[in-house]
Amino acid sequence: MADPPADPPADPPADPPADPPADPPADPPADPPIDPPIDPTARRTMIAALVPEAEPLVGAFRDELDPTARRGLGAHLTLVYPFVVPAEVTATTLATLRAAVAPVPAFSCTFGELRWFGSRVLWLAPDGEHAVDAFREIAERVHAAFPDLAREDRELVPHLTVGLRRAASTAALRRAEAALAPRLPLTVRVEAVQLLVRTETWDVGAEVPLGVAPGVSPSGPSGPGSPASPGSSAG
Repeated sequence: MADPPADPPADPPADPPADPPADPPADPPADPPIDPPIDPTARRTMIAALVPEAEPLVGAFRDELDPTARRGLGAHLTLVYPFVVPAEVTATTLATLRAAVAPVPAFSCTFGELRWFGSRVLWLAPDGEHAVDAFREIAERVHAAFPDLAREDRELVPHLTVGLRRAASTAALRRAEAALAPRLPLTVRVEAVQLLVRTETWDVGAEVPLGVAPGVSPSGPSGPGSPASPGSSAG
């Protein structure tokens, strides 16, 4: 008797259905610019402390003796120059800046005398260690928060520039010194520093208050430099 036909070979098990391709990871949200945004033609930025109370004292002299005053730079002390490249300044940049300087409380600053850098620059000098140390602390905190910033080897000398020898004669600077000295001292209150932006003029990109509690981010004004806005010897 013939053997029964063998069972046909079993079909191989079907492969499980392939998983649908995973969606590519979403791009992280772009860091928004500051509001209002920085002018795309801006050349550079800096951090300075504006001193509008000094304008009645030095404004007319600076107009004559410091060409940067004609570019919108009012009386000020430069603290960090240059700061972040304008195109890279974002909301995160500003938040980091605010957090960096927030621990420094507002302070009083008295300008008691005029000094010189050689024979090149005539400037108002802050009196006492407290104000000088406060300005230096602000600068150090900014550099610590932005470690890629260029920095000078020498220690910051906080100063308010009155005039430059490259813009005026020595005689004109000496006349300014003689006129200003009897009108000192001048005491002001420093309650904020400013992010200044250089286009054809220097403008205030943001106001950065001192002594602000964490989590508080007051918005800052923006506008052309004026006696209540920028001021520096930066070009």
